[in-house]
Amino acid sequence: MSRELRPHWTGYLVTDEKMVNVAGHHQWFYGAYDVTGDVVHWQAVPELTVTEASKFLEEIKALGYPFRGAVTDLDTALTRAVETVYAGKPHQYCLKHAIAAVDKILGYKPQMRRRKRVQRKLKAQLERLPSRKGLYLVRARGEFLREWHRTRQSSARAQATKALHDACHGVLFARSTEEARDRLKTLRRTRSVLHSRKWRAIGFLERHWNRLMKYHRVRGLPRTNNMAESFNRQLERRLKTIESFQHCSTAIPYMNLLVAYLRMKPYTDCRKSRKHLNGKNRLQAAGLKVSSNSWLSTCLKNAEFGNR
Repeated sequence: MSRELRPHWTGYLVTDEKMVNVAGHHQWFYGAYDVTGDVVHWQAVPELTVTEASKFLEEIKALGYPFRGAVTDLDTALTRAVETVYAGKPHQYCLKHAIAAVDKILGYKPQMRRRKRVQRKLKAQLERLPSRKGLYLVRARGEFLREWHRTRQSSARAQATKALHDACHGVLFARSTEEARDRLKTLRRTRSVLHSRKWRAIGFLERHWNRLMKYHRVRGLPRTNNMAESFNRQLERRLKTIESFQHCSTAIPYMNLLVAYLRMKPYTDCRKSRKHLNGKNRLQAAGLKVSSNSWLSTCLKNAEFGNR
């Protein structure tokens, strides 16, 4: 479809991988999307390696894609492939994947879950106090205070974890590189009871600094791969009724056909700056005048299984 229709792409490429279950094994796909929302390329791969990722990008290059920059997650294979196939071009890491990596270093989500459990328990004990009388009130008050004192240390660690999370988030989503660098300097000077975790998070930010801040210097380059993640969620919703494919020979054509269908399916829930795209499909968003009614004939036109 991309080769024949040749949409008017912007040149900013967002990539991601998608897995489907085939007889208990993983079948991987690489997907590449233009900032317009259109699907540039979709390809089944046997494994997620630098070689397969490079082949995938070479196929995009062969389509004549006007590459100006790429956004990837923290996947090493895609990172090396982009640096090889499009050497010297802007390459941005997805900031949401970056903050998720920082949260893993800090242990943020488990700490927040424990904190919420403790807060719910203390709140329930406190709310029961007015209903107690006499000796029962004294006993309930004592239990509440003992529980409160017992959770002080874990609460302090949770607060420190949240403070580090917020500081790292502020660095990543700063309005300029200079502001991000100033916030990182402030974070370095900040004292924290989570000393080792703080420096591991800072080390992660510094190690990937150029790819995390590239969007500040390249106008139009997205800072996340939300577009790819959104497309994967649409695929997942349609795969919920299929627990597992039995053969790759059926899984791959099915996924290819599903991608072609979604490429021709009109948007219905775009918001904010993309609200004007509601009622248009991805190819129309990329500047083509095509009818959504012709999606089946378009994607089957030269397919091998269409001639059988």
